[in-house]
Amino acid sequence: MNLYIDTNVYLTFYHFSNEDLKELKKLIALINTGNINLFLPEQTKNEFYRNREVKISDSIDKLRVSKLNNQFPMICHSYSEYDKMKKAIKQFESNKSKLLKKLQHDAESESLVADDVLNQLLSKAIIIETTDDILNESVTRFEMGNPPGKDKSYGDAINWVSLLEIAPEDEDLHFISEDKDYYSKLNEANFNSYLLKEWKDLKDSNLHYYKRLSEFFKVNYPDIEISSETEKEIIIKNLREAYSFDNAKSVIRKLRNFDGFSIQQLNEITEAFSTNNQIYWISSDYVVSSARKDIIESNKDKIDPTIYDDYSERFH
Repeated sequence: MNLYIDTNVYLTFYHFSNEDLKELKKLIALINTGNINLFLPEQTKNEFYRNREVKISDSIDKLRVSKLNNQFPMICHSYSEYDKMKKAIKQFESNKSKLLKKLQHDAESESLVADDVLNQLLSKAIIIETTDDILNESVTRFEMGNPPGKDKSYGDAINWVSLLEIAPEDEDLHFISEDKDYYSKLNEANFNSYLLKEWKDLKDSNLHYYKRLSEFFKVNYPDIEISSETEKEIIIKNLREAYSFDNAKSVIRKLRNFDGFSIQQLNEITEAFSTNNQIYWISSDYVVSSARKDIIESNKDKIDPTIYDDYSERFH
């Protein structure tokens, strides 16, 4: 199955949305098993990373100004519930302040849970480079008034032409976007009629349109469930690829949320600790040392002796 996800859909995972990160983890699992080919035009990728901070900043700003009503009529003051509600409001403000600090730190260090999952997903996509031919054709169709495109921006046209250029013929494309340039002006649930006809004529296949990732799963994979094992695999991969001290510690904290690992997972974790310098260079850090003790050293008998020997040599 061939799939394209527009930039606006990726960015919803940094903003206010009913979408769940579990949907992305399902998608990763389906790509890993060869069920889905995810196409990622270079233009879409650039748009995503270009607008990530904008979306996060807006989310944090909205959270920062959110408040609980702290005004109560005088007739409430004699009731025990009033005192409890006042304390709850005070606790809310205290926790909000702590949460904002953590969000700011993780956003700046690109270690949000959404960052972990989205980077994992995008790394598995089929990248479509923006060639000169794609760019020239996109500019031409935009200047001729052909969709998609708005506000003197060629971005949507580049994404569309990229898909026309690379997606295989005789194979349907599943297309997810909330961008108004792609849906019908007569019925927003339908795809733009001009683009749909163009796709069918040039690719000799159908295009299936969805506005949300959850809608795509409801139609095509209604029974699939993400397992904790799949989540573990994502986090272990992130551990191997940790690129900074903060990032490594953030990944290790997420790893600690799981109870029990398979022998293969224990081997991979141990190998990551002994081969990634962003981990072993801070071996005395509490997050690292406690994880070593609880996950690796307490399971010494289960780990491949060669891998454990390398680990021991690194840390002792």
